[in-house]
Amino acid sequence: MRMRQYEKGKWQYEFKYNNKRYRKKGFRTKKEAEYAGIEKLNELQQGYSPDNTLTLHQYLTQWVITYKRNSVSKSTYGGYKSNLKILKSFKIADIPIAKLTRLDVQNFLTAYTETRSQVTGRKMRSLLKTSLDDAVYDGLIKRNPVYRITFKAGHEPKKETDKFISIEEYKRLKNKLMQSNKRMDLILFIMICTGCRVSGAINMKSSYIGKDLYIDEQKTDSSPRYVDVAKEDMQHIRKVISTWAVSMDGYIFKDRGILPRVKRVNARLGELCEELDIKKITTHALRHTHCSYLLSQGVSIQYISKRLGHKNMRITLEVYSHLLEEQFDEENDQAIEVLGTL
Repeated sequence: MRMRQYEKGKWQYEFKYNNKRYRKKGFRTKKEAEYAGIEKLNELQQGYSPDNTLTLHQYLTQWVITYKRNSVSKSTYGGYKSNLKILKSFKIADIPIAKLTRLDVQNFLTAYTETRSQVTGRKMRSLLKTSLDDAVYDGLIKRNPVYRITFKAGHEPKKETDKFISIEEYKRLKNKLMQSNKRMDLILFIMICTGCRVSGAINMKSSYIGKDLYIDEQKTDSSPRYVDVAKEDMQHIRKVISTWAVSMDGYIFKDRGILPRVKRVNARLGELCEELDIKKITTHALRHTHCSYLLSQGVSIQYISKRLGHKNMRITLEVYSHLLEEQFDEENDQAIEVLGTL
């Protein structure tokens, strides 16, 4: 490695690696030039090869397709694509990943979370951190610029009470749905009866309906499951389906060859909430309320975890910890009362 001083007293380094010449000038001292040259040589020897044309959006798109398309559920993959679409509207999308700085990431997440919740912000940060960790491993960048990035969301997350409806409202909604033979309404009815995710109801096939319902939410290995349904509810499901022409591939909710979108199902639920004078909720609130009702009736958390298709009981405990605290308070009072009779 050669150090050379040129005009105005500045220094440059120069060396050859794999038959290619590398040089850079503008250093104040010979020592600075030497340190910079050694660092550059180390980068080359460790496989670091920055691409100054590969933008963040291009890299993320390639990363999501390569590592996520065939390893996550359709809904999760849809979430990744949605995040990519949103990110494209920010300046950070066009910055080459080799030139991306912590300041760029911090400014982006600060702006991104101004109108979004903390949970939404964490998902975007996780996407950036995980993908750029791979970029470091692949030698595309030296360091991950998402290191120690923080933010404070401007949009308050939903209150726990907004994720549920009362049992009385739940029953009114169920009764309303039993008076209908619309496809959207039966999707919601199946969700109420089983506690499944909306994808599990939408993907229902005629072959999945027997003594019980087979639920395949296409989410995790543990989510496909058989769920028992009350006799009267099963009769209603069969009766409504018998009035339709089921598609050749067995999907009962296909209409003209197309399965309904989650957005349409949520829109229909919103209409029903308005008709019944119930606060507006999303389909996921039906799943939460299903669990809430079972807990209130003393059903064990082990059974509920399996019914909801959770991978393990820890997930159920994390998601519904606030409900379990309420149950604990009730059982604590009961235990004290019982012990007081000794």
